[in-house]
Amino acid sequence: MRESREFKIHLIGISDSDRQILMRVLKLRHSPSSVRNYSLTDVCEPEDNKLYIVNSDCNKSLTYWSQRFLSIEKKPKVPTIFAGQRRVKCSNTYSIGLPFRATTTLSTLDTATVREMDYIPELTISNSDMTGGADYFGESQNLSESMLEKIADASSDINQNIKAMVVDDSQPVRKQLEIQLKMLGVSVELAENGEQAIELSKANQYDIIFLDVVMPGIDGYKVCRHLKQNIRSKGTPVVMLTGKSSPFDKVKGTLSGCDTYLTKPLQHEEFQSIARKYLPQASMR
Repeated sequence: MRESREFKIHLIGISDSDRQILMRVLKLRHSPSSVRNYSLTDVCEPEDNKLYIVNSDCNKSLTYWSQRFLSIEKKPKVPTIFAGQRRVKCSNTYSIGLPFRATTTLSTLDTATVREMDYIPELTISNSDMTGGADYFGESQNLSESMLEKIADASSDINQNIKAMVVDDSQPVRKQLEIQLKMLGVSVELAENGEQAIELSKANQYDIIFLDVVMPGIDGYKVCRHLKQNIRSKGTPVVMLTGKSSPFDKVKGTLSGCDTYLTKPLQHEEFQSIARKYLPQASMR
């Protein structure tokens, strides 16, 4: 069962009538199947799992927010959504209109939890398709693959000089890894078998390679040995992915030259740990 988290929302300059509308919108989300639930709080102080919604049409509210939550470098100190007709130019913030509309509001809140708080329990690397839909009024209250992909695409131009290759015969795994890497601003190339991976490695230099063990044709161990003998890729970290977890399999991975060995299903936090180790220059939050 996926974890569930409660996020608090503090309102700045939002009218009583709009507050009531927002409360009704947030109640639509509350469900045992939802991994994200939201509630309002009058506590202003920053804390984990708290977002801020600011009335962008109110100068007094903008001044208050700027004085309390904007750094000297003009970067927000807290996850912030501006609500109103006026568009505020500030990095790492979000905009929605007033009055609050359910689909847009919930989608924006969800996006903020992904991008600003790195909360993505839906993103598990396994051979199964991602579950969870984008239907904000149905039984499934979790982010769909298409929405996660849109969020990832919005981050994909941050560090295009960082390049990864994903090699796996499973389309869901390739897509899941691609989304994970794009969220770090990493450029991704995909290969569905060992032969394609070898050809790509001859022509390209990668910062990291994710390599499945069990594939049709050349298996991951043979591909890894080839990569480590190739002058272009011999110094590239190779992360082997497999559904097997026996000590013997890990020894085979080590002997083939891989840098680390991960067992599927792989949770988002585990992936982040590997990324921090081998891609310290990526866009970590």
